Amino acid sequence: MGIPMADATTTKFTKNASATVESLQEDLTAMRDDVGKLSEQVVDLLTAKGKSAYKRAKKGFDAQTGEAVDAMREVRDTFADAVEESVQERPFTTLAMALGIGFVFGAMWRR
Repeated sequence: MGIPMADATTTKFTKNASATVESLQEDLTAMRDDVGKLSEQVVDLLTAKGKSAYKRAKKGFDAQTGEAVDAMREVRDTFADAVEESVQERPFTTLAMALGIGFVFGAMWRR
């Protein structure tokens, strides 16, 4: 007698649905793997860009620091020269100023 028509249609539909579900699961697995790989690539790219930006910033900072150190040395040398010249030209005035500055610092230190 065979399989009734309704049963044959149901069996065919069930097989097609199972194949579709398996195909969807395979596609979702492939998509999940692709998203994982893409995430890794984005992280690698950002890491590389971050390292590059850090190196550029450090290089600029080092250059600015070098300029600041040079400027401080110049100020120090100029100040030392001015004090030396002042001591040679006006020793008593320079001594009085040093005592006054020391007194002010001492008074501030006590507070």
